[in-house]
Amino acid sequence: MSILEVNNLSKSFGDLQVLKDISFSVDKGQVVSIIGPSGSGKSTLLRCVNQLETADGGEITVDGIKMLTTENGKAVYAPKKTLRDIRLRIGLVFQNFNLFPHKSVMQNIIEAPVHVLKKSKQEAVAYAEELLEKMGLTGKEKSYPCELSGGQQQRVSIARALALKPEILFFDEPTSALDPELTGEILKIIKELAKERMTMVIVTHEMEFARDVSNHVIFMDGGFIVEEGDPSKLFGDTQNERTKQFLSRYKGTN
Repeated sequence: MSILEVNNLSKSFGDLQVLKDISFSVDKGQVVSIIGPSGSGKSTLLRCVNQLETADGGEITVDGIKMLTTENGKAVYAPKKTLRDIRLRIGLVFQNFNLFPHKSVMQNIIEAPVHVLKKSKQEAVAYAEELLEKMGLTGKEKSYPCELSGGQQQRVSIARALALKPEILFFDEPTSALDPELTGEILKIIKELAKERMTMVIVTHEMEFARDVSNHVIFMDGGFIVEEGDPSKLFGDTQNERTKQFLSRYKGTN
């Protein structure tokens, strides 16, 4: 069952078309990695699905709810209440953490459950403590972002996204702001989430990770989906010359 369906999605910034007729779907429990060179449209695609950018046309359906349709050649979005409902089904982890610097770790995590989902503070704190334990951050509840390493901040970001219990979790290059030593701890957490059948879409430059954790891989270039499919096929036996050229730069993936 598809939890996300994207059909014929297009997006331009002025005269530059960055998404060109993008279509793909994500099934519940699936892990989809989106790879490709910088400027290929990967992050813009995520931002359109997460309502951080407005698409020019196409269709987006999340958990059976139409978010975007196209009528008479123009993009038509669902009513505000529907968009809000869809937004609550989606979690997004940014590459630069985006934590509130003036709030503690605990405050960052419980902010949305208390004020958006209207959970009691007691309930929100109890779940936040579970998430912090899962992230290996027990004891950091009262710390502020500036007191944490980059890897710890990103783990707080993941906990904050999970606090809303999303149906699907998006990662926009979650390790790009981290040094190599800290990258591994974030990738390990994402792998653990994959084992728990968390539905995820991950934009990443970590090719070995994409190969190992994904059920499905999408390769984008120039605003198009050039190739997609099973990781073993795409990384191990692709017949597409552009994909081969891109992957040849990464050791251990072919």
